[in-house]
Amino acid sequence: MSSRTLPEFEREISERMQRRDWPGATAAAAACRAAWPDQPTGWLLGSIVALLADQKEAALGLVEKYLATHPGLVQCLLQKAECLWALGQRSAALAAAAEAGTGAAETPAALDAVGEFLVYANDHRGALAIYDRAVAAASADPSLRAKRASLHRFLGEFELAAEDCEAVLKMSPGNAEALNELVELRHQSRESNCIAAMQAALAAAGADSPAAATLHFGLAKAYEDLGEYASSWRELSAGNGLERTRIQYDPLQDQAVIARIIEGFSGVEAVTSDATGESPTFIVGLPRTGTTLVDRILGSHSTVHSAGELSALSDAIGAVVERTAPPGSASWQSYAATFGSLDGGSIAREYLARSRVHRGERPRFTDKHPANFFYCALIFRAFPNARIVHLTRHPLAACYAIYKTRFRKAYPFAYDLAELGAFYIGYRRLMAHWHRVLPGRILDIAYEDMVTAQEPTTRRLLEYLELPFEEACLEFHTNPSAITTASSVQVRQPLYDDSLHQWQNFALQLAPLAAQLEAAGIRVD
Repeated sequence: MSSRTLPEFEREISERMQRRDWPGATAAAAACRAAWPDQPTGWLLGSIVALLADQKEAALGLVEKYLATHPGLVQCLLQKAECLWALGQRSAALAAAAEAGTGAAETPAALDAVGEFLVYANDHRGALAIYDRAVAAASADPSLRAKRASLHRFLGEFELAAEDCEAVLKMSPGNAEALNELVELRHQSRESNCIAAMQAALAAAGADSPAAATLHFGLAKAYEDLGEYASSWRELSAGNGLERTRIQYDPLQDQAVIARIIEGFSGVEAVTSDATGESPTFIVGLPRTGTTLVDRILGSHSTVHSAGELSALSDAIGAVVERTAPPGSASWQSYAATFGSLDGGSIAREYLARSRVHRGERPRFTDKHPANFFYCALIFRAFPNARIVHLTRHPLAACYAIYKTRFRKAYPFAYDLAELGAFYIGYRRLMAHWHRVLPGRILDIAYEDMVTAQEPTTRRLLEYLELPFEEACLEFHTNPSAITTASSVQVRQPLYDDSLHQWQNFALQLAPLAAQLEAAGIRVD
């Protein structure tokens, strides 16, 4: 047995991993296995290192070798599930996670780990069953209740989600996330609202704390429900101001990126032959413009699988760029400068590998990451038979809907009105360019048309996709699959037009934004 202890090995492997020293971490894990062959540490950490180094098969082999003689260890079974997922073997990954769930018995921490993997793997119904067990085993743990509340919300079980939030508040009075969740789940009225509780929690929170930002956004929604628009805007401004102080964002970089992309695609893109056999549908635009709504409509069609909001396209493009870009050029702006020369076939192969576990078994699938609007020409280079559905919305309605949403580390342009306006102008400029170089290939769908003329707009959408009309597409709100985006409550309801005009309650506060957009040639009347 080695003179080195397990904690010493763990510390060395961890330090090397933090430095991204994969060869050193691999060697240290191998030494740990040699010294402590019956302990899981070297096997598990060695597998984790191999997976981080993109050596998927090696990672799986290490953890399976240990499980062959030590079956049932939850940590190792979950690592096996991670490896299988990375290899695109969804069914086998979920089977390994199910085995881990059995091994977790009624141990809350182990069940929590299994539940988190199932959420990551988009098995929200399976995760809910795990969290039911975890809550039963540790009913006084507010974090487990909060996680179950989120799952109920994703699955459209809003009253059960609210009950879990109320249970969290009994255990943790003034919990900012639970209060905010309640406000999102329930329309606030004069008779029943969370305003006093949120104000008390805000008074107790640090003025610049994350909890304060959460509560400001919750209060803004509550006051808007009550028609107290001046108070709503005051809270919204405070919440956005706090969020902006925590985000590193340079709006000039986004403007430069858009300029670089436009420079890289100066002429009409040629239509090439397809070598993939795939015809994915990409739903693009800005957040809060109806992308989730259209995804639910299409996901209700018998031949279409909704793959969700994938990062696979941007990851695939990044991987292709990194193979060809000179060292030290890994900035967003330097990436964008290479887009015009990228090979579509390489992007397609990377994308299909990265999205495999999400694409389902139906003939067609959707990818609804809104920010894929940056890559429209590259989408058609990779998949000549792809379809791109671009959601539009009234400029001030779109910007207000973005400004009122706390996106949790996404969309850094969203928290300052002037920066939001600058990004919106750049987005419109880029989409106009795509229509010039990809004539007739992108379908614009106005959110307002979807809401006010649902059936004819749905028929136009399906016609563009060369899909037969199905009545189920009009009943999208009954689709039982999970929704994890900010629209999870709204798209469980039949279409209503209230949201079309909400921005008008803040026309005075939005006037500087309106002037900014009009100065750029964007009409807002």
